Amino acid sequence: MTEKIFYHEMSWPEIKSAIEKGKIPILPVGSVEQHGPHLPLITDAFTAFSICVRAAEISGDLLVMPPIYYGYSTHHMDFPGTISIKTLNFMGYIYDVCRSLVHHGFRKIIIFNGHGGNVAPLQIVARRISEETDSLCALISWWNLAREEISKLRESEFPGGMAHSCELETSVMLSLKPEYVRMEKAVKDIGFPKSNFIWLDIMGQSPVYLVEGFSRFSRTGIVGDPTLATAEKGEKILSVVVQNLVRFVAEFKAREVWPRVNHH
Repeated sequence: MTEKIFYHEMSWPEIKSAIEKGKIPILPVGSVEQHGPHLPLITDAFTAFSICVRAAEISGDLLVMPPIYYGYSTHHMDFPGTISIKTLNFMGYIYDVCRSLVHHGFRKIIIFNGHGGNVAPLQIVARRISEETDSLCALISWWNLAREEISKLRESEFPGGMAHSCELETSVMLSLKPEYVRMEKAVKDIGFPKSNFIWLDIMGQSPVYLVEGFSRFSRTGIVGDPTLATAEKGEKILSVVVQNLVRFVAEFKAREVWPRVNHH
């Protein structure tokens, strides 16, 4: 019988057995927010969850948690459809989910992120779990698992070509769920002010960190060039992401958790 990969499909005795086997719960976290005129609001959460499922089908060591659909998306609120959770509420909610896993005995947890705006809050959550409990909590934003492949396949300009609803996200969605994508509505929109210090691009953070509402510099909600997206690019990128996630899970499971030492 094939082992279950979805946390929510298991009974409590099955969860207890999974803990004893050293299974690692992976929590997909995304957002429900505008993604321009050509991508659906669910893009970030759908991508993160889909990658987790693919990896769990290969790994044998992952338990896929029900995804967290809503994230921190204040910078997109000028566009209809976006749902944004206040920072402290968002952090507290994710923390409580992870702390529940710790309470039951899971010693390794992965938060798998699909939305750039979630990164800073989730870093704090992951750090708190690792510092305040006996468990380790790793945070992964999916695009970081395929940076070399993305750079190799990239055709859009840097900086700006890959930022939001861009060549990258659109390619991945064309591979995962092409019926969700309206390529006839995809347009290039890189409107942020030119600067040597401040820009938006998934593949390279600017030296100066500054967040503004997207409506100040994007007429469409897009920052990037989705017209260069293809399903072939998306599938190649997804393949590398899944492969590296599976490799990390094996390494993370084997990682020793050494005791802390008080040197006072």
